[in-house]
Amino acid sequence: MLRKPTIYLETSIINYLFDDDKPEKQRDTRRLWNEIKAEKYTVVISDAVMFEINKCPPEFAEKQQKMIDEIGRINYSEIKVMERPEALDLANAYIDAGGLPPRCKMDTLHIAAATLANCDFILSWNFTHIVKLKAMQAVKKVNADWLCKSLEILSPTIFLGEE
Repeated sequence: MLRKPTIYLETSIINYLFDDDKPEKQRDTRRLWNEIKAEKYTVVISDAVMFEINKCPPEFAEKQQKMIDEIGRINYSEIKVMERPEALDLANAYIDAGGLPPRCKMDTLHIAAATLANCDFILSWNFTHIVKLKAMQAVKKVNADWLCKSLEILSPTIFLGEE
């Protein structure tokens, strides 16, 4: 039996389930979500994801609750990284390697979580900091230096094989 790919879902994935302003991204996210619900993948989410969802401003309370409810409809493992020293050190290493700016600590924590959970992929819509060549190169270098498994950083569209 083939092993299911292990995917880490960064917060933007869950957000785009309910983002009517970006119909293409929402369509691909919902397609991915249906495959997740069909258990085609082993899914990992971190406490960093839950932290970001829980800090939504009050005007987004309805969307926040929908996101929490939707997470409850899938099978996933949660990795704790917010106060884990090796996760914080790894996140800082991505910054030191020039992959992400220092102000993007949560983004680096997502990548560290995916790495420490031995994920095959991190899926994100964050093209500003995560799904970009500079970040991917830094992650590849740092993970090799740290003797961690390499992982691919992709958008759902690319992961699903869409053009």
